[in-house]
Order: sequence, then C-alpha cells, then structure tokens
Amino acid sequence: MRIEFIIPEGVRFEDLQSTIQKNNRILTEPSRMADRTYYDSFDWRLYLNNSLLEGTRDGSENLLVWRPLKGKGRDLRLRTGRMPRFARDLPAGQFRDLLEPVLEMRELASRVRIRSRTHTLRVLNRDEKTVAYLVVEENTLPRQQGKRPGKLDDRAIIIPVKGYPKPCNELVKFLQASGLTPAQHDLMLAALATIGEIPGSYSSKLNLKLDPAMRADRATKVILHRLLEVMLQNEDGTRTGTDSEFLHDFRVAIRRTRSALTQIKEVFPKQTTERYKTEFAWMGTITSPSRDLDVYLLNFDKYRDSLPAAVQADIEPLREFLIRHQKIELRALVKALNSARYRRLIKNWRDFLEQPVNERSTLKNSWRPVTEVACERIWRIYRRVIREGNAINAESPADDLHELRKTCKKLRYLMEFFQSLYPATRIRELIRKLKTLQENLGDFQDYEVQVTTLKTFSHQMVAEGEVSPDTLLAMGMLIDGLERRQHQARKTFTGRFADFSLSKNQGHFRKLFASSGEPQV
Repeated sequence: MRIEFIIPEGVRFEDLQSTIQKNNRILTEPSRMADRTYYDSFDWRLYLNNSLLEGTRDGSENLLVWRPLKGKGRDLRLRTGRMPRFARDLPAGQFRDLLEPVLEMRELASRVRIRSRTHTLRVLNRDEKTVAYLVVEENTLPRQQGKRPGKLDDRAIIIPVKGYPKPCNELVKFLQASGLTPAQHDLMLAALATIGEIPGSYSSKLNLKLDPAMRADRATKVILHRLLEVMLQNEDGTRTGTDSEFLHDFRVAIRRTRSALTQIKEVFPKQTTERYKTEFAWMGTITSPSRDLDVYLLNFDKYRDSLPAAVQADIEPLREFLIRHQKIELRALVKALNSARYRRLIKNWRDFLEQPVNERSTLKNSWRPVTEVACERIWRIYRRVIREGNAINAESPADDLHELRKTCKKLRYLMEFFQSLYPATRIRELIRKLKTLQENLGDFQDYEVQVTTLKTFSHQMVAEGEVSPDTLLAMGMLIDGLERRQHQARKTFTGRFADFSLSKNQGHFRKLFASSGEPQV
C-alpha cells in the first residue's frame, strides 16, 4: 500500500535525497516528466467504487494503474497499446475482470490531467536488493476545461516492497521528522477541486427535499425542474451516441416528466398540461428507435451466448445490421435535437418552470399542501395495482399484464417524486418490493417485444440484401429461446404478485399513504 506525504513549500527534492543518503544505500533513477490522465465514467462509477484509473503515456504504450482511493489494496497495472474507451476494449485478464463489473456499459472519459516531474529513489540493502521506493513528484496542472494552468501539491510517496516492512517504516519516520504531513486525499481529488469538479456530483436520481407544507403546484415545478436538469446534463452525450447510458438517462427523464404531467393532477392549467404532454410524447417518439437499437446491441453477447456454440457465429450478421441501423437512427435523432421545435420546447419549458406560481388559483390541487396530494395520488394508484393484479389469472391475455406493468410504473414514479416526504427506510422498502414485481412484468413485456422486433429485423435483413439461411435459422432459435423465457416470466408472476399483495405489505401502504394528513414518522 502506497503512503503519501505532502511536501511543504521550500523543501526541495535534493534536500530529501541528501538527507536520506546519509543513512541509507540508495540508487537514484533519472528524473522523468509524465503527463497523467485520470479517467472515470460520466456518472463517476470508479470514484463511487472507491477507486481511480490513472493512465500515463509511456512511449508507444499506455500504463494503466487502478488503485483504491481509501484503505488498503494493491495497485493493478496494465500496459496497453491504446487507451480503452470501454472496459470491454481491455485484453482478457484480471484488470478487465475487475473493471468491467464496475463500469459496465459506460464509456471512460478524461476527468483531469496532471503533469509531474518524477524523481525515484530506490532504497537498497547490503545485498543491493531494492527494499523500498521513495517517489517524489513535482506536480502542476496544465490548462484544461477553460481553467488556467496552476501548481498542485508536491508529494513524496513511499512504495513498500513485499517482505521488507522495516525500510518502509524508517522512511515514514524520516519524512515526518522532515516536516512532511500525511496526505489526506489523493492527488486526483486535489486536482479536481482546483478545476471546480466535484466527483460523484452527477446522479440521474431526483434527490429532492420537499417541504410537506409546500403548495402542490410549486412542489411539482421543483420536481419537473430537476428532471429538466437531468435531461440537459445528458443531451451532449446523447448527441455523440458512443455511450448508450446518456440516451437512457435522457429518456428516463422524459418518461418521468410525462408521468408527472399526467399523474399529478389539477396543479397546472389544462391547456398547459396538454401542450407539454404532447411535446414530451414527441420527444419520447424521436428517441425510441435509437434506444431500442442500443438495447439490442447491449444484449447481443447474451443473445449469442444463449445459442449452441455451433451456431453462435451465424448470428454475427445481426450485430452488423444493428450497428448500421443504429448510426442511421442516431443521425435522425441528432437532427431532431437540432430542430427549432426542440429548442423552442426546452426554452419555453424552462421559462414555465422558473415562473412563480399564481398566488391565487382555482385549480383543485394547486394550493393544497403537497403531502396531501401525494398521499391521495399514491394511494389511488396503489389500489389500482392491487385491483388489476387480483383480476389476472392463468387465462388472462398478455395485455392485462402490460396494463398492470404501466400502472406499476406510474406508482413507482409517484413514490420517487415524493419520496422525501416520508420516512426514508419505510418508503425505500416499499419501493424495493414494487421494483421486484416490476422486474417480472418488465421481463414479460421485454421478451414479447424482442420476439416481435427480431422477426421484423429478419424480414428487413432479407429485404436489404442477401442473408444466409444459417443466420435466419440462428435468429429463429434465438426467438424460440425468448418465447420460452417469456412463458417462464408469466409463470413467475403469480408468486411475485402474491408476495407484493400480502396483507402485511398492504398494511404498510395503507399506514403511509391512506391518510391525507402529515405522513407518520
């Protein structure tokens, strides 16, 4: 485990080197200049996993270092010809195996760059074996993100060698006696603070704190303004199209916006509500084709691996078809985002949300405390979920499950909109139970949609050119497998809904939402 110290101003490398040489046998390596880049995803997945990824260009190669931000843990190092954009671009091995579950489908992005002059001292024993390293870094911050270049803390880093704890401990005592103080934060965090970046600052979650006494119309504007913020944070990434999660978060914010306009009733004038429901429905329409293709590409390896090994290669033309059409749909989406209609919508919507609510209103719910409106709406939709679910039996058509799925989504969004009004542990547990049911209903719906869409793709592939019978056969096998999974999801539904609708669970919902008064704490 590396141990870092801050070097006070006025203390030079030569001073440390000279003092250490008095009591130790050392070998001084030539000093080097290094430009280091710290990488993370847009939503800071590495930082939130207590780790960082550092990349240094070394000749024709990149040296990647993945290490913990806090606590114990060894550094992982990997040399690679080019900086990977995704974890899947790394060669197979331990580095990729550890990074991939954290990053998943997200693209790595440069977060901050640091320039360092590095001096390395190797402490030797009598046998001329290296028993510890002392690395002294003189750090600067080059110009980036519109920020002027600047100075960062110089640091002394002790890197122990396994099996030789004593030299490391002696170096620690020496540095402390020399007036150096242990570093409280990694250099990356200091550099981010210098350019005004807050790691972990992005989240697609609402993270609101609503006042229970706030008027419902004002609270609804707070919710919708936060959703607009999430949309705009993801717009540039959506346009680029390389990281599919930008479009995902963009679309979720749109869906939540439409749900709020529909489910939080009589807080805005009907004409206003209908106008923006229409506009956000249009946004849902223009983003759907690109997202659908993203999902199929994200699932492609699972599709391929679900087939017998002998036919897995036959499905590869489907990947090529998906990539080709994804590019076409992305161009269409970017064109829509560049349109006057989109720009006008965003401007007018922001203006509406930032406009103060009318002090006097004839709308039924606008002036009521938000906690009353929230309890009323959540309880109403929850009872609809129970009613619709109880009506489903073995003979019910698939459409009944689809309707229940949509009602569950409305309930989930309402509970998330108003989550801060209720005791955190109680509402989180109810949301967790609802999500378990939603996952089953979502799987059932997704398998049905995938079966239908893959059949459409097969016809398109035939119409666009030659496609081998082997590929069509592999796609048919894939469709058969999806139909079996849908059938299994249907069988699982009975147990999932029974768990969700237990009397005990219904009692928790009733206690939290059935009263229009203050939520119980």
